Amino acid sequence: MHIAVSRRQFLKSSAIFATAGMAPAFLTRSASGVALPINGFKDDRVLVVIQLSGGNDGLNTVVPYSNDVYYQNRPSLGLKEDRLLKLNDDLAFNDKLEGLMRLYDDGKLGLVQNVGYPNPDRSHFRSMEIWHTASDSDAFVGSGWIGRYFDNTCSGSARPQAGVAITNERPQAFDGEEGFGVVFDRPERFGWRPGKGGDTLDRFTELNEEKRTGNPTLDFLQRTTSNAIMSSHEVREAADRAGFESNTRGRNDPLRTVAGLIKGDLATRIYYVSMGSFDTHAGQAGKHDSLLQQFSSSLAEFQESLEREGLADRVLTMVFSEFGRRVGQNASGGTDHGTAAPMFLVGSNVRPGLYGAMPDLTDLDNGDLKYKVDFRSVYATVLEDWFETDSKAILQQQFDTLPLIG
Repeated sequence: MHIAVSRRQFLKSSAIFATAGMAPAFLTRSASGVALPINGFKDDRVLVVIQLSGGNDGLNTVVPYSNDVYYQNRPSLGLKEDRLLKLNDDLAFNDKLEGLMRLYDDGKLGLVQNVGYPNPDRSHFRSMEIWHTASDSDAFVGSGWIGRYFDNTCSGSARPQAGVAITNERPQAFDGEEGFGVVFDRPERFGWRPGKGGDTLDRFTELNEEKRTGNPTLDFLQRTTSNAIMSSHEVREAADRAGFESNTRGRNDPLRTVAGLIKGDLATRIYYVSMGSFDTHAGQAGKHDSLLQQFSSSLAEFQESLEREGLADRVLTMVFSEFGRRVGQNASGGTDHGTAAPMFLVGSNVRPGLYGAMPDLTDLDNGDLKYKVDFRSVYATVLEDWFETDSKAILQQQFDTLPLIG
C-alpha cells in the first residue's frame, strides 16, 4: 500500500492534531522526564518572537512629535504633548507604552526605525508570508526562516518542541524539512487524547515499541511517533514544574505561558506568540491604545519575571508587525495598510537605543513611508550575534547586521 503523504506534510499535520487535542493520548506517556539539551544551538539561549498581527501603526507607537507634518496628516489621531513619553527631542512613545519606556530607561530595549523591505506588498497575507519566509517580495519560498534555521542547526537530541508557538495556528516561519515546531495554547494539556475506541492507546504504544522493519516509511513513522511521545511528555513535565495545573492566572497572556515554560526548563529555543489584531482601519484611537497597553504591559512583565528567576541573560525578545500604516489618517478615524514600521529587541544583552533614521514624512512612496532598514538585517543580527550561526545559509542572501546585541 502506497501512502501518498510527504514527510513535511505528515509532521505538520501531527503538530496541528496535537494542538487541537484530536489525536490519541499515547503522546502523554514517555519513558523519561528529562529534557535533553539541543545539539547545534548556542548554549541554552532562547529567542522569543512576538508578532503584532494586523499591521501596527508605527507612527502612533513611536511618535515623531517634533514634525508638524505628522499632525497635519493626523488632525484627530495625532498624539498631543500630554500623550507622550519622550525619548528625545524628536521622538516619543505613545503614553500607553509605559512598560516599554521602563525597559528603555533600564537599558534593555533597542528600537529599530523604518523597517521594511523592497517593493512592499500591502496585503496582510502576502506581506506576512514575506516576513515569515524572509523572501524577496517577488519570490515565493516554501520554507520559513525559523524552519531553515532548525534544518541547518538542530541535530542529535533535538525534538519537535525545539520551536513552540503559543498561537492558534502553526506559523509559516516554522515550516522546514525536519518538522521542528509544535503549537498549543495550554501546555499542561498538550498531547494526543484517546478516541472512543478502547484499543487506540494500546495499539499505538505497541506500534511504537516494535523493532525496526527495514521499511523506510514505517521506520520513519516509528521515529516520528517516538519523537512525538517524548515531546509531549517534556512539554507536560515543564508545565508541571512551572505550576500550570494549579495556576490559571494570566491564562490569556501568551508571554506568561512562555515565561513558565522557560522557567520549567523546556528544551525549546524559539518561542513564537501573536498579539492583535492591530488592523485599525476605523475608530483607531481607543482600540490602538488598548492594544499597545496590553502588549507593553505583557512584555515588561515578561522581562521582569525572567529577571526575578535569574533567566534574563538567556532570553532575547524580538517584536515585529507585517507592515505599518499610512502617514495620513482616513475618513473613518483610522489608518490604512502602509509599509515601514518599527521593530523592538528586548533583553539584558541588547545594546539599548535608537537605530535607523527617523521617519521622513515628506519623501513618501504613494503616501507611505520609505523603508530604511531591511527586516532581514534584523533577522541576520539575531542569527549571527545571538545564535552565532551563519545567517546567509538561512536567509539565502547576505544582509548587513546591526550593533544591537552585546
